Amino acid sequence: MAGRTVALLLPVDVQLASLSEPGGPPLDGFPPPGPAPRPASARALGTAARILEKSERPLVLAGVGAHRAGARDALERLAEHIGALLITTARGKELFRGSRWNLGVLGSFSHRMARRYVDQADCVIAFGASLNFFTMSFGRSLPEVPLVQVDAVRDHIGRYSTVDAALVGDARLVAEQLREALPSRAEKPFHAGAVQSDLESFEPARDFRPENTARTLDPRAVGVALDRLLPEDRNLVYDAGNFLGVVPYLSVPDPGHFKFTSDFASIGMGFGTALGFAFGRPVSTTVFVTGDGGFMMTLSEMETAAREGVPLVVVVMNDCAYGAELHFLRMRQLPVEKSVFPDVDLAPIAEGFAFEAATIRTLADLEGIAPRLQAPDGPILLDCKINADVAAPFMSEFAEFERSAH
Repeated sequence: MAGRTVALLLPVDVQLASLSEPGGPPLDGFPPPGPAPRPASARALGTAARILEKSERPLVLAGVGAHRAGARDALERLAEHIGALLITTARGKELFRGSRWNLGVLGSFSHRMARRYVDQADCVIAFGASLNFFTMSFGRSLPEVPLVQVDAVRDHIGRYSTVDAALVGDARLVAEQLREALPSRAEKPFHAGAVQSDLESFEPARDFRPENTARTLDPRAVGVALDRLLPEDRNLVYDAGNFLGVVPYLSVPDPGHFKFTSDFASIGMGFGTALGFAFGRPVSTTVFVTGDGGFMMTLSEMETAAREGVPLVVVVMNDCAYGAELHFLRMRQLPVEKSVFPDVDLAPIAEGFAFEAATIRTLADLEGIAPRLQAPDGPILLDCKINADVAAPFMSEFAEFERSAH
């Protein structure tokens, strides 16, 4: 149904029941997935157009809803028309991959270059984005400028963040409406040659100074290396944890190849999702990124992957801790003993489940197994020993939000 997963849950007695031939006409496929895409109302469109007309440096933000609406081309044409830069939510990651005006991801998973230009925006229009705390960094990711939200579902608008104008409608259709309603601009500060040069020359690997040690790696350095070494056609599934700081450094073909499982900030939800992704899209290599805490909660899933011969690459970001809890405790100057555990070598355990496995303590170790990553014919596990002192940016955002709430 429109590319979405459908689960049919039945009681055991119904599953085992014997059914006779139905008396009515046979069902003709699935019912339609929902109402047809619709444009925004003229009044709402006029309000948004007046806001954008006054903007000199607009920012177009797209979420996974824009991807599902097939809005990429329409949004890129709108950005060219009004001189906007493009950016996505985490779930909309890579929607604008290859665009010269692409800033990457907004908010908690943003990089330095994106933050620099987002701070210069004087208007933001969001398409198919919920504007949740990861996107908004608890209200700190965007400057105090007019915010317009476009969503096909009225109840989604203003659910997490206060907005200045709302347009209820399909992301693609609304983008086309706005392009027709707004005059093209001669002056486009965000499309100046210097801006384009900055974006073209930016390299994520230079966005940080690696904090590698003799026996551990900076997780961001692992992400940069894996982005180069893994198959380009890949599905990417994340568990939850401090290691999510690698999100800006690992790319995917488009948002349909990317899955978060941290909606409830609960670890251990990713392995089953990764298996489902691998079975549902077998033509692409599925890469599952998890922490050692969440991984050890779901060790039994290795048996399924091995038994089915799933071409799955499991990347364990092993900091010998519940990383998020470790950093939260440190920020509160509380004892951390309950959040840390011994340096368990997970590679031999994975080999016992018939995985191909490697312990990664240096980038050279990673290069050594790189040829096997390009076309895996079964499950592979990389036990990446990472530096527990490297905190994801959103850890400090959580702490600041907590302090301000009190």
